[in-house]
Amino acid sequence: MVAFVRENANGPGRWLAGQVSHWGDWYGVLALGVGVWFFAKKTGRPSLQRLVLLMGLCAALSGLSANGIRAVTGRARPFSEAAPGWYGPSRGLRVWTKGARDFQSFPSAHTAVVAGFFAPLALGALRSGRLGGRLSGVSLAVFGIGLMAWARVWVGAHHLSDVTASALLGLWMGGVLLGNGRLSQGFAFLLKSR
Repeated sequence: MVAFVRENANGPGRWLAGQVSHWGDWYGVLALGVGVWFFAKKTGRPSLQRLVLLMGLCAALSGLSANGIRAVTGRARPFSEAAPGWYGPSRGLRVWTKGARDFQSFPSAHTAVVAGFFAPLALGALRSGRLGGRLSGVSLAVFGIGLMAWARVWVGAHHLSDVTASALLGLWMGGVLLGNGRLSQGFAFLLKSR
């Protein structure tokens, strides 16, 4: 996969992947969430406001989790000069040293943030009684997560397994926050209308 991306990732696709990577990071997701929150407030939709707050919380927790994990795994990035492999915390924990980012590939924090952001939307949509609501919520989440995962692989920052693990991390975090697991009720009460 790395060889395929090296050979084919140029031109408009590379530019688009770079833009998605840049604007889809935490600040872009935060800006989108704030914009939707203000829209929901202005149009009198408190349930959407609560959902967006939950989406932001899930995005933050997913991103922080991914950053913690990748500092310990020490996986070399696909386009780094280091030999491919897993170097463990000896390389990954040196966050502020030159070249440390070359050993922080697994998992992708960008993808984890986006997956965490869209997970409550998708999981909440699956609880919807309307087929249209389920399809639109899940489709939007799949598109957003898939776009970021593609962009991170296409710019050479991550392996396919990095973005796959990140998507699963974000979805798992959404499930935990919504209480889909049996240990707690989570924040599912935020999705209920009052």
